[in-house]
Amino acid sequence: MSNLVQRLEITAHPQLEKSLGYRGDSRWVAWRWEPDIDQLISSDGKTVGTGNNMAWLVFLQHDLVDPAVQEYNLGEGDRYWLLLDTATRNLYVGEGKTVQSLLEQPESLALLACLDGGNADRTAETWQQTLSQLTAKPVVRNLTNALPFGIAAALIGALGIGTGLWVVPAVQQKLAEKTAFISPISSGANCGLGGSDDFSAYIGSSSGNKELHLIGVYEANADHGNRDLSKRAIEIKVERRNKPIILALSAYEPVQWNITAEPGVVIEKILVNGYHNQTVSGVSGIPVEEHSYEETGNYLGDFIYKWGATAESSNTSSLVTKLEQGNGTSLTSFQGCYRGKNFSIN
Repeated sequence: MSNLVQRLEITAHPQLEKSLGYRGDSRWVAWRWEPDIDQLISSDGKTVGTGNNMAWLVFLQHDLVDPAVQEYNLGEGDRYWLLLDTATRNLYVGEGKTVQSLLEQPESLALLACLDGGNADRTAETWQQTLSQLTAKPVVRNLTNALPFGIAAALIGALGIGTGLWVVPAVQQKLAEKTAFISPISSGANCGLGGSDDFSAYIGSSSGNKELHLIGVYEANADHGNRDLSKRAIEIKVERRNKPIILALSAYEPVQWNITAEPGVVIEKILVNGYHNQTVSGVSGIPVEEHSYEETGNYLGDFIYKWGATAESSNTSSLVTKLEQGNGTSLTSFQGCYRGKNFSIN
């Protein structure tokens, strides 16, 4: 055991990271509570995202967990972070700066894993048995009173469905102020016009020599037969100047994508994906690849507007994989909602 982090005498359940909302594939992932915004935050050294608050509370108050983590105040403060090795299922606690430093140095984590390998005192089978007892605990009954039964059952009974790496605008804005990570997602996205206030987002890696940004909606307006382009327009403002950008825009219904690129922005290519015809305006001299069944007979096949939800998870993975493989880079960000009007990439 290292003095930098303390290994807990419990072993993580096989579904813990998914229950807490993490959808990445890194071996190491950490969580902390952000008191300024009352939100669970996850980090794997490459991505930062929000997690499942309710599952976090249930986890911390479980009989096996509470005695091991009580002194660290993980449910209220951000001094200490919980760190998981997904390969060994070992759990650690350390001060935030230390854990963040370890996440950025895989060789240090590899050494930690070697030193602590095979020492877990509780097995995953024991966790599976104890989690099934959650509904009998007073804390669970209190929590279910505040939730619709179906949601409570999913979060507490099965603890197998998380929220994914969603970052709502207000949360992302405050989170960016407290970290060195420069978010490409603005708080100015408008998904409320027409009754669709369901914005979700994902922030990925920006380690390559270019960035891939995806914006997805189902529609711009409920009146699909209206031929007035202004009625089905979505405004996209691009201000990010870090690296050349590949901009991917996806919608099921016809959308007029109006793009404004600030001086200094380099958009390498624009891809539009849809079942119905998609059009682009506002920029010139930039290659545009259209993949729409109505116009070209060739579309990428997936129309996602919510990141990481159970019903859309396979579609999310499929579309992102096609974009990443086709463009030779990983996804930098996703923004989306059912009915959108404007988005920004900062």
